Amino acid sequence: MSHLWSWGANSHGQLSQGLINEQIDQPTKIVQTFNIKKISCGGGHTLLIDVDGKIYSCGWNHKGQLASEVECCEFQRIWGLSGIKFINIATGWDFSCAVTDDKFLFVWGCNSHGQLGLPKDHFYENVKPVRLHVNACAVAMGLRHSVIINSKGEVWATGCGKYGQLGLGPEKLKTDRFEPVTKVKGISHIACGQNHTIAWSSQEKALYVWGDNRHRKRQPKDIALGSEHTICLATDNTFWAWGWNEHGNTGTGSDDAIFEPKLVQIELKTNVISQIYAGGGHNFIVIDETNVSPDEDIKQ
Repeated sequence: MSHLWSWGANSHGQLSQGLINEQIDQPTKIVQTFNIKKISCGGGHTLLIDVDGKIYSCGWNHKGQLASEVECCEFQRIWGLSGIKFINIATGWDFSCAVTDDKFLFVWGCNSHGQLGLPKDHFYENVKPVRLHVNACAVAMGLRHSVIINSKGEVWATGCGKYGQLGLGPEKLKTDRFEPVTKVKGISHIACGQNHTIAWSSQEKALYVWGDNRHRKRQPKDIALGSEHTICLATDNTFWAWGWNEHGNTGTGSDDAIFEPKLVQIELKTNVISQIYAGGGHNFIVIDETNVSPDEDIKQ
């Protein structure tokens, strides 16, 4: 089992701390434990997928982004997706998706700008997940856009492109179906912020970036993008954050904007951080218990 720590905005219980309050300023351990494969943080909600392919959700649910009828302040299983094995998840501001082991994409939540890849006139929002007939290996979501990587390493995008975040060119400011981003290839990793997108081409050993660039961001070893803030894990396992900080989402102990990478002080006896995730204004890190030496323990 791995230990989960969370902090930042918590007005909808998206930190899975078992309570709802405005924010939590410092990294705090949560009670629940999972065999975690991945976490994805949205505008005010969070998804978790375990190693068995089961999906859990908590937090904000006003557009059905939890794939349930109610909000919850602790991770709860999405029973509507039971019986299907999932390998990947992603969250946008108020919408979500998941990729099955046979590379099908399920989407749910808000579709106001076609960000689910469904006709927005007929599917404005969906509480129940819908399976799309698109091939997807990896997926990322922003404020109002979504991108996928297919089995060929191609990127496809849908939703709002007002800031160029779709990568479809200046003439394509919106779409409600996935369309190919033709200027990139051999993509293996992709991430979305609020209105920007980053993709790594393992074929070209190149990083592609497009979309809004009003706040300073730079390439780290391991990166997670919030709506307008960035967190990263350095090669020496130090943890850094910068950008928008209204809800204490950088974990630096204040709510002032951070204009350059700042070290986040996490009081642990070990600095082995295995995974990092960022949402609209909140974050999660995973401390892998298997990487802790026998004479070390995680501070409670």
